[in-house]
Amino acid sequence: MRLRTFAHRHAESILGANLRLKKEIEHTLARLDLRLPLPPFTDRNRPHQLIQHAFQRLDWRKEWLVSRRTSRRHYFDLYKDRVAIEIEFSNHELLYRDYIRFLLAESEETLDVGIILIPDGPSHPEAPSRNGFPQLEAIADDLNLLRNTILVPIWVIAIS
Repeated sequence: MRLRTFAHRHAESILGANLRLKKEIEHTLARLDLRLPLPPFTDRNRPHQLIQHAFQRLDWRKEWLVSRRTSRRHYFDLYKDRVAIEIEFSNHELLYRDYIRFLLAESEETLDVGIILIPDGPSHPEAPSRNGFPQLEAIADDLNLLRNTILVPIWVIAIS
């Protein structure tokens, strides 16, 4: 697997303070065999499930409750050692839900860094997304525009 990244608010450096965990994330992602076709996937949940399974083998918690204080329950796809991972292989608009989850967990003082995993593919700088799918450059633009609102460090990793 090839990884391209974007670090919002020094997320990669902050995660580097726990080098063991950062290397665990990078190593796990580099070894994944998702056989990623460009979206749309034939089995929409396959990449999500494979990623969760790979991290669960390393004691990451799946579907971790973000906060008990909200009436609507929010869950992270994966969570370990104050780091949350959200897997977004479907719709760019779902990223905003992830940002809110990260903000909520940060306000609860249970999160140091949020990570968003997305598929990587041909990018079109003139378009905000590829048929609605998340795109690293579009996320970087969003987070740069929202830098005064989204204060939580977020590391975005595009996987190909």
